[in-house]
Amino acid sequence: MWQPDPHAKSRPLAIGIGFALVILSSVSAPAPAAPLAPELTASLAPAELTLGGILSIAGRLRSGGQGLPGVPLELQSDPYPFRRFAPLAHVSTSTDGSFSFPGIRPDRNTRLRVVSEGSTAVIGPLLVATIDPKVSSSARSLGPGRVRLTLRVRHATTGNGRSVSARWFLAEPASRVYRLAAVTATRELSPGVTYASVIVDPPVRRFVYRVCINPPWEKAMGPPTTHGRCPEATFVIGAHGS
Repeated sequence: MWQPDPHAKSRPLAIGIGFALVILSSVSAPAPAAPLAPELTASLAPAELTLGGILSIAGRLRSGGQGLPGVPLELQSDPYPFRRFAPLAHVSTSTDGSFSFPGIRPDRNTRLRVVSEGSTAVIGPLLVATIDPKVSSSARSLGPGRVRLTLRVRHATTGNGRSVSARWFLAEPASRVYRLAAVTATRELSPGVTYASVIVDPPVRRFVYRVCINPPWEKAMGPPTTHGRCPEATFVIGAHGS
């Protein structure tokens, strides 16, 4: 029978256990950058003009700083009383993305904008054209103490040619005080042409005069600062916004 050797030394049993740690990670490829939205810039010149004048609109269509060529554009207009935009003209952008709409003749205050007609609709900034009436006046002596003053105004046709009061004010050349000299009625010589006249006895030989009317087409033309009720009597230039 086998017996253990009493002189033999016992050795501990070494057990090695190895752990392999596997870390799985997923790395996603960066998503492609979204294409930059096209940018449409536009401006008009001049921004204010007299009836019968011509303005133009110019600008550029870009994406990422680069001009977009061959894109069809539509110019839209919304004249007073500003109810809706309607097509006015069409062009396509040039090789550098630029464009222009020349020869525009608004007959009243008008809002304008440029819209791209490509696959992605882009609307340009709102542009405002202010149209002033075309005013001419004259003074003609009829003899001592009699001067005929006349006023002729070309303006937008609004379908309302009713007569309104024309108030005539006289002042000495160096004076800022204008005194009411007469009140007459206007009449339309033809659609879009208002006329008024008066014979006055000026206080001095040399004088200056002003005439004020509040016609039906008033708000359709000129800047808002020119709209307001006519003075009833004497007024001073520079006082209360006159």
